[in-house]
Amino acid sequence: MNVKRAIGVVGVMIAVMVALTGCFKVNMAVKVNNEKSLDYEVVYAIQKSVLGERSFDEFMETNGNGSEDMDIPEGSTVVDYEDDKYKGKRISAVNLDPAKLAEASSSESPFELKRDGDFYVITMGGVTGSGGSDPSAARMAKSIFDEATVKFTFPGKVVEAKGAVVDGNTATFDMLAINETTVQAKAEASPGVPMWIIWVLVAVLVIAAALVLLFVLLRRKSGQQALAPAGAAPYNQPQQAGQQGFQPPQQNWAGQGYTPGAHPVQPQAPQHPQWQAEEPKPDDGQVPPPPAAPPTSGT
Repeated sequence: MNVKRAIGVVGVMIAVMVALTGCFKVNMAVKVNNEKSLDYEVVYAIQKSVLGERSFDEFMETNGNGSEDMDIPEGSTVVDYEDDKYKGKRISAVNLDPAKLAEASSSESPFELKRDGDFYVITMGGVTGSGGSDPSAARMAKSIFDEATVKFTFPGKVVEAKGAVVDGNTATFDMLAINETTVQAKAEASPGVPMWIIWVLVAVLVIAAALVLLFVLLRRKSGQQALAPAGAAPYNQPQQAGQQGFQPPQQNWAGQGYTPGAHPVQPQAPQHPQWQAEEPKPDDGQVPPPPAAPPTSGT
């Protein structure tokens, strides 16, 4: 649908009716898929209090040429729209060729989507029917609206959009709050790496580092246990019931006159066989006779 042309026709007609000032709304959204494809939606509606018992189509036929004044881009779908305050039409299209939307636009300020290197640029004018050269007519046409917004969504981040509220890859223009009759937005053509992917990669790296550290600590602990003495309890581990504590290595005392665990033996002086006295005989209670006197010399 040629929203700008429709708004222009209705604007001229309604501007004469002062009582109807501020009773219309237009909300347009354009989502860029690539330079050859976009998703398009626009809602154009009138307050129910103004319509009364009439439908939107009846109002347009009574005050103009009806749908003949509203060009619809080829491939678009038109359905009735209604909310708590307004009634009108919703026009939408998926994977629409930008050239078809440009063909349905006003010749004074047509819709344009172009690729500029690594960026997309959208230019559009006359959304509120105020794209003409007469400033007074533009103000009058603009005055019939109480709501008029245009939202552009790109694959990448918006880098330039004068007068718009920018949120990441979306630029939203309040057409009643800006002085420009033509809006333009520039954004990156590539979406880049989403933040959630970056956070997932960071989490994976942290988990991997923790697993490597755990593996190294387990290897080190296993090596320390392998070097511990046989029968000894591992370091910092309690002994189990029935197990003996640490036993010092036994020294071989064989041939040194000492047996581990035996009473200490007093060292004895070595004895020569010739000096060894005759072992005393057991005492049988008898007194031995006195030794014979030695023979005297010369006898």
